[in-house]
Amino acid sequence: MNRRNFLRMAAGSAATLANGLGWSRNMRAQSIGQGEVVEISLGAFYPIGRWYFDPIGLHIQPGQRVRWSGRKWGGSVTAFHPSHDNHELRIPEGARPFDSGILIEGDNPRARFEWVFEEEGTYDYYSRRQERLGAVGRIVVGSPGGPGEEPIGYGESAGRALTYPDVREVFSWLSSEKIVEQGVIPYPMERFGKTFPAQESHF
Repeated sequence: MNRRNFLRMAAGSAATLANGLGWSRNMRAQSIGQGEVVEISLGAFYPIGRWYFDPIGLHIQPGQRVRWSGRKWGGSVTAFHPSHDNHELRIPEGARPFDSGILIEGDNPRARFEWVFEEEGTYDYYSRRQERLGAVGRIVVGSPGGPGEEPIGYGESAGRALTYPDVREVFSWLSSEKIVEQGVIPYPMERFGKTFPAQESHF
């Protein structure tokens, strides 16, 4: 590969990362068709030590299907629900709690998970093994509403699992109003990325 092609590829990679790891910041909800399957990826960016869902925020309509793919081995797509590790309820009360199990990497059925969202409201979810690193996301179906609109950590007083600081930080920034307004919110690596010492292993 000559120098010109290398520089072109490097510039393209940097632009992709700056635009939310592949999602355009100008993409809005109206560009998502009612019958379209919406894609979310779960991956890790090791140089700044972060696991993430991209996009991190999504606005869809009832009956729409979402597909997650595991770009790195070991993640999951798990709804905030008392049946999942005693987490506080952060999905609509009448909705079924979803859990993908551990996703693997590559071209394999176990690398993907799909879910059809029937109930209107706010859905918060996390990755079991990477939750403490802030690997969470939010989907608003129709209009925001339900327990997901409660302050993060509200269930701790009732004996639910404690909320990690990075999770609080993400959800404090990721408001449902912002999701509905923008439609799709790419993962903001420049905001939540953290650099770890090279000698430490966090993954």
